[in-house]
Amino acid sequence: MKLILCVLSCLSVAAFTYAQPIDSLRVSLSQAEEIFIKKNLLLAAEQYNIDAAQALEIQAKLYPNPEFSADLHGYDTDTRKVFYNNRSGQKGFAIEQLLLLGGKRKHEMALARQNTQLAVLEFEDLVRQLKYNLRTNLYTVHFHLKTVEKYNKQLTLLDTIISSYQRQAEKGNIPLVDVVRLKSTYMKLTNDKSEVLQNILQAQQELQVLLLTDHFIVPDLDNINWQNYTNLPALDVLQQQALTHRSDQKIGTLNKTIAGLEVKYQKSMAVPDLTAGAAYDQQGDAFRNQYNIKLGIPLPLWNRNQGNIKMAKAKEKQAAVKGELVQQNLFAETRAAWYNMGRSISEYDKTTAIYNEDFTHVLKGVSDNFLKRNITLLEFVDFFESYNETTAELYRVQQQLITAAETINYVTASPVF
Repeated sequence: MKLILCVLSCLSVAAFTYAQPIDSLRVSLSQAEEIFIKKNLLLAAEQYNIDAAQALEIQAKLYPNPEFSADLHGYDTDTRKVFYNNRSGQKGFAIEQLLLLGGKRKHEMALARQNTQLAVLEFEDLVRQLKYNLRTNLYTVHFHLKTVEKYNKQLTLLDTIISSYQRQAEKGNIPLVDVVRLKSTYMKLTNDKSEVLQNILQAQQELQVLLLTDHFIVPDLDNINWQNYTNLPALDVLQQQALTHRSDQKIGTLNKTIAGLEVKYQKSMAVPDLTAGAAYDQQGDAFRNQYNIKLGIPLPLWNRNQGNIKMAKAKEKQAAVKGELVQQNLFAETRAAWYNMGRSISEYDKTTAIYNEDFTHVLKGVSDNFLKRNITLLEFVDFFESYNETTAELYRVQQQLITAAETINYVTASPVF
């Protein structure tokens, strides 16, 4: 039993040492978000989508290049001269310009502008999602570290009691089974602490990726005003905020606009474009030094872009359906977050009404009386385990409440809390 207890203690100490290395970084919420905006690689990659879309805006504004051609006399069979292009020879030049008709260029520029706006909204939605992950992981680490701190104090207290009882058992004053029972309680608490440490490490992994750091993140969240989290706005108010501010809702609306513009663009593609130009021919045509004007236009007899127009109309209907689906999901997410927040507030109010500093005072009194043998081992262990469960439950309820509040902020894309 001593060997098992020693191994568990060493593992616990090693885990906690690993969880809080010397090169830790203590940050508040605002500091963490500032680092996140500056360093997150996924945001940096997504920013290039905006740059690419803006580049396509520039491209859409450009006119087609004119085409220049030259017709030079390569070989004269009569004179047997090569490149016979002097005044008595032959040469011709032509320049042509494609003139886009039907509003193609206008629609293409409109599509490019809307696609840039789409890239911006997608970037904003990514920021919203990653900020939610950042904040919830910070809260996870904060409350789990507080739980570990409580566990460490209880393990220290229990270790003192076990040492005292071990000496008494060796003298034959108390039965050895009491020592074994205390060690079993110690092992259970150590195991509970190890599970909490594992959760801390998982959250740390996500935080280090989000903040691009190899430091252990220690959240500075001791100034939480819990009164700010006990008033829940009406559901319809939250749903209206979500409709107004959610990037994915704006994306759904914008996709319908883009789909409508695509239909107009494909219809404009059915309009034939005009090719206009001028040509000079030295003596290859009917007259010497002939100057010509050239006009050309395709005849839309078979290909009037019917398939692409039909596809664009189908995409427009699809975008409308998807937009409705986004709105329904938004309402459902907001409703679920609202119910969860209400439940969390109720649970928090009940827990804080029960838990107070009396628990700590009573634990000290119970521990002292147990050492004086005024209470039984069963009574001590029962209260000790209940105290630790209550402490862990308090932090769980607090974390649940503040995470539920962050979910409200996330689903509404608004700083409600």
